[in-house]
Amino acid sequence: MNCPHHCEIYNVKPRSYRDLPIRLAEFGTVYRYEQSGELHGLTRVRGFTQDDAHIFCRPDQVKDEFIKVIDLVLHVFNSLGFENYTAQVSLRDRENKEKYMGADHLWDRAEKEIQEAADERGLKTVVVKGEAAFYGPKLDFMVKDALGRSWQLGTIQVDYQLPERFELEYVGSDNQKHRPVMIHRAPFGSMERFVAVLIEHCAGNFPLWLSPDQIAVLPISEKFNEYAVSVLDDLKEHDIRGFVDDRDEKIGRKIRDAEVKKVPFMLIVGEKEATEGNVAVRRHGKGDQGSVTLDEFRDEFLKETAVPNLP
Repeated sequence: MNCPHHCEIYNVKPRSYRDLPIRLAEFGTVYRYEQSGELHGLTRVRGFTQDDAHIFCRPDQVKDEFIKVIDLVLHVFNSLGFENYTAQVSLRDRENKEKYMGADHLWDRAEKEIQEAADERGLKTVVVKGEAAFYGPKLDFMVKDALGRSWQLGTIQVDYQLPERFELEYVGSDNQKHRPVMIHRAPFGSMERFVAVLIEHCAGNFPLWLSPDQIAVLPISEKFNEYAVSVLDDLKEHDIRGFVDDRDEKIGRKIRDAEVKKVPFMLIVGEKEATEGNVAVRRHGKGDQGSVTLDEFRDEFLKETAVPNLP
């Protein structure tokens, strides 16, 4: 886990209530010694990368910070088309408190704050007892893949215990020392697991902004290879990824191969397109979209791939 290191970073100097919240993020590699038979492709590995972050805040800031992280997780899911997920409130098992640390009143407070934040964002939640981390309750996002299997991806956790163990402090407005609260968050969870579930979910049809090759320029014959290259060069200037299929193949074969590769856009160029500065557009799975100028195609493409604002 990366949590202790971030606690030590917090502790390098005195903190004021005015400094909070302090947010530390890290793509950190962590390891788990999984038992024999538990490893499963990219979804369960021994060494993996977490998009880990810890937010150190005042008690009165916990709910607002928690809601901001919920918005971040939902932004990630919406951007990638994940709609089939469940928000799971993971609580401790009150009948078996030995594996959890900390006072009861702090656990009760953390559990209440998580549920209130989830309710305020209108999340439909299920409550599962016994699934909390040893240091605090959490909100887990369980995403179903194409086969209907549920995987825990995003997670947000409220922690009153590690600040106590690491003796974290800040000076409040009353000039007294207080304990901050720690929020653990990982919108992707494990990067390896997230990518595995994303590949299954999309079946290779990635969102346009994420596709490795976004366009394929297909010249009808070798006479138009030079124009095809100029089209690609223009699009590359605007960070549009793609390639020219200049093989000595019929255009039908090139279109079919691009469809199999699930390239989102095919730009077919021949004599008419080269003369008029146009491209004939085909969309994967949707067929012919008509002929447009290169400028019109580029503008529409960039509009579709524009980064949406966070809520």
